[in-house]
Amino acid sequence: IFEKLKNTKVQKSNDIETLTKQSDIIITMLPDGKASNDVWLEIIKHSKPGQYLIDCSTIDVKTSISIQKKAFEKDLFTLDAPVSGGVIGADNGTLTFMVGGNLETFNNVKFLFNIMGKNSILCGDIGAGQSAKICNNMLLASTMIAVGESFKLGKNLGLDLDKLFNVLSTSSGSCWAVNTYCPIKGVGPESPSDKDYVGGFATELMFKDLGLAIDAVKETNTSIDYGLQTFKKFEELVHNGKSKLDFSIVVNH
Repeated sequence: IFEKLKNTKVQKSNDIETLTKQSDIIITMLPDGKASNDVWLEIIKHSKPGQYLIDCSTIDVKTSISIQKKAFEKDLFTLDAPVSGGVIGADNGTLTFMVGGNLETFNNVKFLFNIMGKNSILCGDIGAGQSAKICNNMLLASTMIAVGESFKLGKNLGLDLDKLFNVLSTSSGSCWAVNTYCPIKGVGPESPSDKDYVGGFATELMFKDLGLAIDAVKETNTSIDYGLQTFKKFEELVHNGKSKLDFSIVVNH
């Protein structure tokens, strides 16, 4: 990635201490709660009052709230701001940021969200961004399975899948999993399905996010059905060696 940025003003830092001391605003995007906790504790150790810390990772709500409260002890401004839109959204600058935190803090850094994405929504206090993200990804994963089944039925009924795409993308079945990220190879805009599901949003990461959703379901005594079935489906994919492939491969299993 730094090779692509070598002709820009972006600079590479070799350690967290140097990065922290040279920055006013620090954005982290890490794979899980443990990584966010470890990195944030190191940042906080070297921070100075008034700095902004924004975590764009997708992690559990408890860890998100915990690390932000530790940052408050050093008089830092924080937000949790996980993103949605995938690699395609990142490349096109159309990500959506789901944000938790203080309104004034949000307004002070919203210009950054506007540069990196298309939408930024303050969902509530700290942790609310993470809560919104796990709801979103549980819906996305379930929807992707339904999209795959719809195309499978259409194929067995003898429909031209390009024409079926045109119908679904402009009718009541319209959704991101159809319009932007169609999981059927050669149908719709280019997506990981056209590259044999290489790249994109890894199945193991979707499984991790679904695990966060299931944990939240248990903690809140929420009754769900399809979300739990979806979790089990992705659990099978991970155990069958599909962890590194894009999550839309679920339509083939």
